[in-house]
Amino acid sequence: MDIEQLGAAIAAAFVVYKLVEAVIEPIWTRYLLDRFWLLYIALAIGAPLGWYTGINALPVFGVSPVVGRILTCLVIGLGPSFIHDLTDGN
Repeated sequence: MDIEQLGAAIAAAFVVYKLVEAVIEPIWTRYLLDRFWLLYIALAIGAPLGWYTGINALPVFGVSPVVGRILTCLVIGLGPSFIHDLTDGN
């Protein structure tokens, strides 16, 4: 993993997490909607953000760097806790 790109992905994931927490979650709570779907809203916001920033934290796919970018976009959308689970050495 490229450490600079991973740091950018963590920062983008944190921004998406805080955006969903501050803007979407209060609306969700007010209308008593199921919180399960907040993950998919975060994914819908984070994946395009990751794509348009051009972050590729998985450059191991040398033949097709698009695969690394798509996976990075999914990781950004899933949030910082998912990234922590990926990088946890234990």
